[in-house]
Amino acid sequence: MKIALVCPSNMLFMPYVRNYTKVLDDSGIEYDVINWDRNGTEERNNPLKFRDNKTALQRGFIDYVKFRNFALRILKKNDYDKIIVFGIQLSYFLKSYLLKEKKGDYILDIRDHNKILKAYDIRKVVEGSAYTVLSSPGFKKWLPDSEKYLISHNTTIDKVEELKDCNSTFLQKDKVKIAFIGALSDYQVNIDFINSVKDCEKVELVYHGEGLCNKDIEEYIVRNKVGNVAVTGRYTKEQENSLYDDSDLIHGLRYNEDINCRTLLPNRLYNAAMHGKPLIVAQDSYLAELTQQYGLGLAVDSLADLEKKVSNYLAEFNYEEYKEKRKAFFQKVVEDNLLFRDSVNKFLGF
Repeated sequence: MKIALVCPSNMLFMPYVRNYTKVLDDSGIEYDVINWDRNGTEERNNPLKFRDNKTALQRGFIDYVKFRNFALRILKKNDYDKIIVFGIQLSYFLKSYLLKEKKGDYILDIRDHNKILKAYDIRKVVEGSAYTVLSSPGFKKWLPDSEKYLISHNTTIDKVEELKDCNSTFLQKDKVKIAFIGALSDYQVNIDFINSVKDCEKVELVYHGEGLCNKDIEEYIVRNKVGNVAVTGRYTKEQENSLYDDSDLIHGLRYNEDINCRTLLPNRLYNAAMHGKPLIVAQDSYLAELTQQYGLGLAVDSLADLEKKVSNYLAEFNYEEYKEKRKAFFQKVVEDNLLFRDSVNKFLGF
């Protein structure tokens, strides 16, 4: 059996791609990864890697057409038995080939919304798939109804017993440490967050990670002489666990102005719950729905009086209830991920 994974970026080392490669490796099936090396980091002269001459990560319509043509030449030449396609954009550019040549023999994996859906009815591609895999059940709010959907969460946890022990020592602290851990990209919500806590004596806010707006946020902190907010910058994957352990609450706020922010589930949801650290999230989002359903943190309607909202939340925090609901949340995550793996094995003929 010949399998191809078609990825429109350097996705090979992404957790959700590894969810597939782990199943493939465990089954002993060989596979090719046809991907788009957008920043020139992968080996040269590899016939499965598409590379253009651009330096920015953003690509346009013509760029996708070029990658589509590159991928199609390989797909047709090797006539793969099964194909796994990542992303709504790529499903649009490959839809004719998938529906005419590989109907029922491909998986479509969706990790976010894309504006191309305004001009593209994805229903036929979803129904033509063996499965369409989603990283968030919230995506069903904007996708067509279908029985083909599976959920593959952005976490590798296999058993609830893998959960880290957590404790309630943060409830006794005089100053609560709120941490952002990840790529720092949402400038305005973070400026508003900083302004909401800059005069709070009982709140410390720290940003771990590197992103598009590190420099701007650092300059804002210095310019406005904010003493209780710090930006530490890049960290290694090996340091991530200790950063969560050293925090009390996790900043998961994003403004819900676009459909992705309203329906996606960030890695911080799983990481925070894994380490027993409550999240702070924005209401009117699917993330807030889950956070409230499973008691995983505080959902706020605005950043006004944030210190008071945090204080009230901690004063009413029931630690034993938190542990039980956290366990129930991960039980559901494990069930979803096991169904995903079983379904991929079935797709492969096992």
